[in-house]
Amino acid sequence: MHVKNIVFDFGNVLFDLDLGKIPETLQTLCGDRYPVVMERLHQKRIFELYETGGISTAEFVETLRELAEHESSAPPITADHVATAWNSIFIGMPRHRFDFLLRLRQQYKVFLLSNINDLHERWITAYMAREHNIQDFETHYFDGVYYSHLIRLRKPDRDIYEYVLADAELVAGETIFFDDLQINVEAARQVGIQGVWHAVGSDIEERCVSLGLINQGQFSP
Repeated sequence: MHVKNIVFDFGNVLFDLDLGKIPETLQTLCGDRYPVVMERLHQKRIFELYETGGISTAEFVETLRELAEHESSAPPITADHVATAWNSIFIGMPRHRFDFLLRLRQQYKVFLLSNINDLHERWITAYMAREHNIQDFETHYFDGVYYSHLIRLRKPDRDIYEYVLADAELVAGETIFFDDLQINVEAARQVGIQGVWHAVGSDIEERCVSLGLINQGQFSP
């Protein structure tokens, strides 16, 4: 395997998530009308629009709040309620993964490619400062960071992979991409990137060792 560049998805590859938390907390906010609220949000493509910067955080929060209040007899929902529910997905990023990224950067160009939104990005920035005293996460640990809501493209659309390759001046065949969703991995492969599916709950460092990207003695879990 000839690799010069490594591209990581963020959630459940580097940063641990609880994928069931958002539906759980939104259902608490919306009550019995939760299925109707979610159906209308999907019909309006609100989640996709927010993830690609098509609507602002204020618009996202207000849309969700208004729909939930309109469809529910529960007490009024505040912007803070929405933000707390939306950010409940996050668990954390263990310290040894930061060291792992720095070791990789000694041998490769390392990038982050994530379907993400403004509320989540802000939460992560605050988390890095609060829990790890890191103020420069994006520039210190990566050669480039690509967030869907900033570049207005999202996985698994082909355009986002072509954008990263062009912007970072990468050769597709020299680039490996890790993602926890098979559909995103397959899309990367369609443009010539070496796509690798990462099983949720498995260790990304051990996966890189198994692929020969890094030696066992180069990191300490």
